[in-house]
Amino acid sequence: MRMKQTYFLHDVPEAVLRDAPRQREQSDTIFKGPRRFKRWPNIPIRVIASADDRFFPLDFQRRVARDRLDGEVEGAPLRVVSGGHLVALSNPTELVERLV
Repeated sequence: MRMKQTYFLHDVPEAVLRDAPRQREQSDTIFKGPRRFKRWPNIPIRVIASADDRFFPLDFQRRVARDRLDGEVEGAPLRVVSGGHLVALSNPTELVERLV
């Protein structure tokens, strides 16, 4: 639990943690291979990254976004939001504002 608290839950409010459902096992399907489509769809692409993610630091998130986009989407802006690894739990308001 200590590693989970240190890296994933460090900024999640106690009330959210107290009311949270039991955690499920994570599927590794998404990490098994590269994207399989020939090109990105013709829609705007945005990247949102958490500024204080202790598990995936911001520089790493930038590099992964750039690598995954393969330079196909010129100037896809990176939007940085305050929060840690579980920003949807720790800072949902700012995350939703960026998504909208």
